[in-house]
Amino acid sequence: MRSPDSRLVPNEEECAAKVIDGEAVIINLSNGTYYSMEKVGGLIWSLVAEGRPFQEIVDSVVARYEVTDRRAFEDTRRLLDELIAENLVSPAVGDAAPPDVAGSPGARQPYEEPRLNSYRDMADLLALDPPMPGLKEVPWRESAPPSPGTGV
Repeated sequence: MRSPDSRLVPNEEECAAKVIDGEAVIINLSNGTYYSMEKVGGLIWSLVAEGRPFQEIVDSVVARYEVTDRRAFEDTRRLLDELIAENLVSPAVGDAAPPDVAGSPGARQPYEEPRLNSYRDMADLLALDPPMPGLKEVPWRESAPPSPGTGV
């Protein structure tokens, strides 16, 4: 991330993700690696998925957790660099999401450095039966009975 206005978005062609109870669960469909990020990492992933600019993500971390601006900036930048290296996000194209107008969520929570936890134990399973995220649903049809006299 080079500027405060830089934005990343999930690489939807290569990964699938969901945030459940503040934990981001991400699967890289091309290599079978799955990832998790709790608490601060889950918040960061949610904001990336919304198309928020880098500085707005940092500001949201500072507003919700007991952390300095500098530490939030460095940790967020490091985490986003890891997400880029794992091909889970890519630079955004187009307009940014409208600014977040929601108020502060209340008391700030204790801060834990965001970490991208990776698990590579599904790679062998996905190699046997890879998902096809770019393949649209194919309507399968029953073959028509052969025409009389054609033998086909």
